[in-house]
Amino acid sequence: MEQVFSEQQMTQLEDFLLAHMEDEGCMPLDVAHGYLTAVLSGPHMIMPNTWLPNVLGDVDFASEEEAGQVMGLLMSLYNSTLMELESGEYEPMVLSMEENYDEPLPLPYGWCEGYIMGWNAHGEDTIDAMAQDEEAALNLGPVAAFMMYEEDQLLAPPNEAEHCQAADLLAESAVDLFRWWLPRRDNPVGRA
Repeated sequence: MEQVFSEQQMTQLEDFLLAHMEDEGCMPLDVAHGYLTAVLSGPHMIMPNTWLPNVLGDVDFASEEEAGQVMGLLMSLYNSTLMELESGEYEPMVLSMEENYDEPLPLPYGWCEGYIMGWNAHGEDTIDAMAQDEEAALNLGPVAAFMMYEEDQLLAPPNEAEHCQAADLLAESAVDLFRWWLPRRDNPVGRA
C-alpha cells in the first residue's frame, strides 16, 4: 500500500501537537488518530473546518508557513487513515509501556478517548445506533472496555492477558465499524 503519512511526518506532527498540548489544548497524536478514525468512519461527512479546531485546540501558529505545514501534516494523516480503513490494513496509534513487562503493555486509552470523541462528532445518536446493532456493538466492545478502567488500573490492568487481547482487537473493530457504516452513510467519505 502506498505510504501517505511517513515516519518523518508522524514525528513532526507529534512534536508539534505535544508542544502545544498543555497551553493551547492540542490533542496528542494517539488521541487525534483515534478521533480522525471515527470522523472518517461514521454516517456523516465531517468537514476539516469542523474537525481541525477539535484537534488543534486554540493553537496560535508562529507563521503562515507553520500553519500550512501543520495543516498539510494533518491532511496527510487524514488521507492515510482513510486509505488504511478502506484497504483493511489499519493500525491504531497505541502507546505502550515496556518497563516491568515481558512484552510491551499497550496503552490504548488516548486512541480510545479520541475514537469516542470522533463518534460523538457525528451526533449523539450515532453511538446509540451502533449499540442497538449486535454486530456494531460487538465492535465497540474493546473500546468501551478501556474507557471503563479506573485510574489506578491504567498502568496495572486487572487482567493483563485480556487487556492485550482487547488492544489487539482495536484495529479489526475500527475497520469493521468503518465498513458497517458504508451502506448507511448520507454522503461518501472523500479524500481531503
